[in-house]
Amino acid sequence: MGFGSRSPLFGFNDSESSRGGLLLKTVAAAAPDGSSSSQGHTVPLLQEMADMDTEIDVPLLLDQVEDNRSEQTLESPTEDELGVESLDYDPIHSFVSSQQRRAQQRRHFYGYTGLTLAKWSITIMIGILVGIVAYVIESSQEVIISTKKQWTEDAINQGLHLPLVFFIYASFGISLVLFSSCLVLFWAPAAAGGGVTLVMAYLNGNDIPDFFQLRTLITKCLGTICTISSGLPIGQEGPMVHIGAAIASSLTWMHGRFPTKKRQGSSSSHSSRLCCDRINQLSNKAFPFDFHNDKDRREFISAGTAAGLAAAFGAPIGGVLFSLEEASSFWSRKVMWRSLLCTSCATMVLSWLNKRDFSLSLPGSLSFHGLRPEFSLDDLPLFVVTSGAAGLLGACLNTAHGWLSQLRPSSRHRLLRIIEACSITFIAVGAIFSLPHFFGHCLEIQKEQEDEYWFRYTCPGADSITGVGYYNDLATLFFSVPHQSIQRLLALGSTVDSYFTVQSLCIHWMSFLGLFILAYGIATPGGIFMPSIMVGASFGAFLGRIFQIWLPSANVQPGLHALVGATAMLGGVFRSSISLVVIMVEGTGGIDFILPVILAIVISNWVAHHIHHAGAYEADLERLGEVCFLPSEPPHKLIAITAGDIMAPGVICFNEIVSVAEVVKVLRETQHNGFPVIRRTESDGCGQLVGLILRHQILLLLEQRALMEVDSQLLNRHLAPRISSRQRVTKEQQFYEHAMRVYHHSHYPHRRYLSSRPEALDELDLDEILQEAAPSVANGTGANGNNDQHTEEANNPAKSNSARKTVLALDLRPYMNRAPLTVRGECSAQRVFIIFRTLGLRHLCVTDSSNRVIGMITRKDIGKAQQQLEQSEGKFVLERQESDGSAFFGDRTNRDVLFSLP
Repeated sequence: MGFGSRSPLFGFNDSESSRGGLLLKTVAAAAPDGSSSSQGHTVPLLQEMADMDTEIDVPLLLDQVEDNRSEQTLESPTEDELGVESLDYDPIHSFVSSQQRRAQQRRHFYGYTGLTLAKWSITIMIGILVGIVAYVIESSQEVIISTKKQWTEDAINQGLHLPLVFFIYASFGISLVLFSSCLVLFWAPAAAGGGVTLVMAYLNGNDIPDFFQLRTLITKCLGTICTISSGLPIGQEGPMVHIGAAIASSLTWMHGRFPTKKRQGSSSSHSSRLCCDRINQLSNKAFPFDFHNDKDRREFISAGTAAGLAAAFGAPIGGVLFSLEEASSFWSRKVMWRSLLCTSCATMVLSWLNKRDFSLSLPGSLSFHGLRPEFSLDDLPLFVVTSGAAGLLGACLNTAHGWLSQLRPSSRHRLLRIIEACSITFIAVGAIFSLPHFFGHCLEIQKEQEDEYWFRYTCPGADSITGVGYYNDLATLFFSVPHQSIQRLLALGSTVDSYFTVQSLCIHWMSFLGLFILAYGIATPGGIFMPSIMVGASFGAFLGRIFQIWLPSANVQPGLHALVGATAMLGGVFRSSISLVVIMVEGTGGIDFILPVILAIVISNWVAHHIHHAGAYEADLERLGEVCFLPSEPPHKLIAITAGDIMAPGVICFNEIVSVAEVVKVLRETQHNGFPVIRRTESDGCGQLVGLILRHQILLLLEQRALMEVDSQLLNRHLAPRISSRQRVTKEQQFYEHAMRVYHHSHYPHRRYLSSRPEALDELDLDEILQEAAPSVANGTGANGNNDQHTEEANNPAKSNSARKTVLALDLRPYMNRAPLTVRGECSAQRVFIIFRTLGLRHLCVTDSSNRVIGMITRKDIGKAQQQLEQSEGKFVLERQESDGSAFFGDRTNRDVLFSLP
């Protein structure tokens, strides 16, 4: 993403475009079947033309514009450096793929190819697995929390000193957090935080390294259980979104090619290569459908995201709307239907595991069914006050998190990160032990109250005469399972006003909010949905009790104010609208509460917007300087500038048949992932755009030695090659095209940025080939020597015949994207944004009136233009300089920035 050969910032790969200089080398060829040879099994050009049944003319390579930054040294990423690249949501319309699609359309059974059935089957499997994982996480943390609570009560009843009970309780909680943080810091850094922000970034078009790796999924599940059970104010709803997306990603990656092992050094054998090819062929027969392309995987991950949230809240419709409104940047009718099926399967499976009944009425791990409070229109003014105050709390939470994130230790100091997590756990456990001891109130257990929930703590035992028991209201709120406490707060009615005192509610929401701010961003898995609901419900119940005291004649129900406060807190933190309304209505199980919920969302969003401009997800995405998130609406300021203002000029272009030496040099000197393919015209001698080739496609051709031997003079002729639409596609071309689709899965799964490093060429063992082909360099067929040599040979034909030699080349025509999207340089930058965002592009070529490439636009260029316009108050001055990120995070690494998010 970005242009020029730049050194990566924090290891983020700035490698979406193609510009820079060229240096000439040549390499030896190998057999098209992938075998390597010291002499090289070359394919003469005439034989290749005979096989393709078409006339081949080879053009002269376009004169390249040298970039003075193209000679910068590219360093390999360190252990803490991870690269972020764009995803290829736009399918490649190559000649081979189009011919294969035509052939596949004729292979059907009564009009069906089976692809749709396979997608629906995988969608159902995603929902089932998400429901099972949600049940395991929910039941595990509930058992651990309930056991800890029961042990604490028994230990106090047995006469153990409270400090001793506290240290045992704290030691257990710290052990859980220590285990969780060590898993994150030393094994799977991508599992930290909630993961919703990075799911949004991925579905927007950014490839987050290791984010959907299996170890990340395992760490997310185990770490979430440990973190919630430790006593920290952390929820499981955000991690469930990440878990659902990771399950969807894992299921789609199970199909297709067997991962080819990377060669180590130059000792890779031809037999092992053929063995992998045979395994790949067998796997293709066993799995006729592969979903390794980013477009299909995006649809499944959107469905998995919806299922994760639906399982957390018991809201199948709310999960779909959350994926539509917040997570997914690309939506369609088929994605909506798959998401609905996926959420329904997840909630029904979770309901059956909980109640042994397939139902959508009581499935979620954070559902609040059974509420009975009622309201009248006279209560709306009080709801407005509660909504505004809770929205203000949500905005203050986001502001405090942004400020505190700058003070957290760097992941370079892993010990400090572990100490931070353990210290906050110790503080949290100390608060839930000390605050009830000094400020809790001992209240009588009413007949309608359940004995299992209420916690006696330091209160006296049941009266031997009357049998009346007592409970500590503040200790009950702290020690109980969170969703049970939230349900009790939402159930407070006008006739029941003794469950929790006003002082206890005030201390609870204030202390819980403070602990929430401290725990928000530590190096452990955990989300912020549940803590936000807890703070909002406690704060709303507190205001409801205040209104009861101030307005004794009004029918004030603190439970309704708790519901309004919880909804408003979510609105102030996340700034969502429709999805939150549906989630709260489905979660409470009553349509009667829809008016207060809508009012809470509207008021809280309005108030929070004037305090903090963005929600939790948007604010964290803004801090990710190298993750370019494109919002749904284009910035209005972009209308004043054009595509020519934001494009990167001096794009590296390849001929349709290009010298291998030039390709190798370009790949070594740059990190770009897109190279326009041009064709020289006889009229003006300039190159016109005919296609676009990606870096991984070229690497695959080099790896499989899909080379051809051509006369060096043919590379200097102004001829126009054409491929007939009736051309037959060979088996080798089909194999290469399929291998290109699954290249990242086979070579660099979950870290595709590694293919943009110069080290990717070293793994291809091209040294011997380059050395043997070195004499061919004497002809000077490089990017800068083509024009001079061509002119000299035209004036001196005798010298041209004496200098005629053969070189190795790559034929890009069968595999290049023959329909790359382009815009004119005069096009509005706002329209460029709309095209880029709507179609999910990675590269957008800028051409002139003669269809000649004059620049390239990527996601990074749009992001930089938008940032510069905001900083310069509408005056756009293009400065292609990288930010060091110190304005936000100082010496924090990308692990801190990426993997400590909600």
